[in-house]
Amino acid sequence: MTAWAATAIRNVQPDAKLIWAVETRCEPVIDRSLLVQQVLSVPRQKWKRNRWSPKTWQEQLSMYLSLRNKDIDFGIDFQGHSKTALMLRLANPKRRIAVRATDAFASRLNPLLSLEPGHIVEQNVVGVKALFGNAEVPIRPLMPPVESKPQVITISVSTSHPPKNYAPENWAKVAKLLLKEGFPVAFLGAAGDPLIDVKGAESFVGKLPLAETMAHVASSSVHLSADTGTGHMAAAYGVPSVTIFGPSRPEEAKPYSPKSVALKVSEDPNSVSPESIVEATIKVVSCHPQNPKESS
Repeated sequence: MTAWAATAIRNVQPDAKLIWAVETRCEPVIDRSLLVQQVLSVPRQKWKRNRWSPKTWQEQLSMYLSLRNKDIDFGIDFQGHSKTALMLRLANPKRRIAVRATDAFASRLNPLLSLEPGHIVEQNVVGVKALFGNAEVPIRPLMPPVESKPQVITISVSTSHPPKNYAPENWAKVAKLLLKEGFPVAFLGAAGDPLIDVKGAESFVGKLPLAETMAHVASSSVHLSADTGTGHMAAAYGVPSVTIFGPSRPEEAKPYSPKSVALKVSEDPNSVSPESIVEATIKVVSCHPQNPKESS
């Protein structure tokens, strides 16, 4: 969801050098052709495995302090966790702000914006306006070019936060109902995600790197998911989506697109019936027929 804000910066500062600090596993979602000049790869998974090691702390501080050599003019913390707040503080840009702070330690490290309730994408662009004044939310963010894939309905089978997950047996029922209606279906997921076996549906679960997964999402006729990153990929590439919500608030975190439908009944995402997902999907298909060239 930060890609919209980064694109807003690029739109108002076309000659600026943008450096984006990002977890190593998420690097493929950042465009390096038009949006940013440098990606600072943060090995969070490695640090997390050895979080109490003095060597880990030394590596973190060394990386954060190395940003001082970049002579940074502006710095924004969009995430608001302790790790990002500390990085921004130690990078010591000439001006710095935090769009949000998720804990007390983070709230003390950088000047914190006071925001009205709203969607995260719009709040992030408020942060850009605080530094540059005239920024607007772009219609679509700058994203990496991707290879075109067969146009099917893709289903992301899992999230990184178990309370957000939609049950595999429910996704299986969704796929069967869509296949019965004549729609081709493919499952997407990372290694370790549930393997769903539905006759007639293709499964890429555990088989693709993130960049390839993103290419399949970008080529989809519709993308279905719980509240997870692939829904935001779909929105960024202009792909219609249906997202199932549980504990999160759709008004804050739904994929940011007029082609996005959010379904929520309660804090349990499985209270959304497979039938209602299929109904929403068919409606989205009829309202937003996808041009294969549009998302490339």
